[in-house]
Amino acid sequence: MTGRHEPRATREGIPFVVASTIVAALLGRVASWAGWLGVAFTAWVAWFFRDPDRECPAEPGVLYSPADGLVTAVDEVDGEWHVTGRASRVVIFLSPLDVHVNRAPLNARLVGRRREPGRALPAFLVAGAGTNARQLLAFDADTPAGHAVPFVVVQVVGFLVRRIVTWRWPGEAVSAGDRLGMLRFGSRTDLVLPAGTADILVARGQRVVAGITPVARFR
Repeated sequence: MTGRHEPRATREGIPFVVASTIVAALLGRVASWAGWLGVAFTAWVAWFFRDPDRECPAEPGVLYSPADGLVTAVDEVDGEWHVTGRASRVVIFLSPLDVHVNRAPLNARLVGRRREPGRALPAFLVAGAGTNARQLLAFDADTPAGHAVPFVVVQVVGFLVRRIVTWRWPGEAVSAGDRLGMLRFGSRTDLVLPAGTADILVARGQRVVAGITPVARFR
């Protein structure tokens, strides 16, 4: 793990848990049923910010899922920033029930970071959410054959998301499975890499686990 301390989603959740606990206590003064609803909501907030430890298999040449969730698209698109020309893309939808910590797909160097403003449509709309606000994390990785390959992890906001939390900065080296940041309350994460450089190992409708499920293998 790089950096001065290990980033954790549980730290991000502390203010939200404290605030919802206070609200639950105030609601309990109004009516017991309202207080219990507040307690249930507080429990859900604490559960949302869960951040389980995981041991990535880190097989050379394999890219692991950057997010927990459901694969809603595996396609080719026109690459943009950092990945130019045709690009392979894996789109992962994170529901409010999924762990929202994004992880590095493989050992790589973070070489750039860019935020793009936009809307906040439901993230499960693959085409519509293409206009949503997002953050792009640009990486360079070396294949087992010794070739440098660029790829991008795209963090896309959803209907309920209003903030993308970043734990890594350009210039850092990351290992497969390292925490990159998190998305709050339902969102989407895309993995984009040059077309023809890797075989995609997942299909639409498949559930994936960040840092555990192989999603592509360099050729």
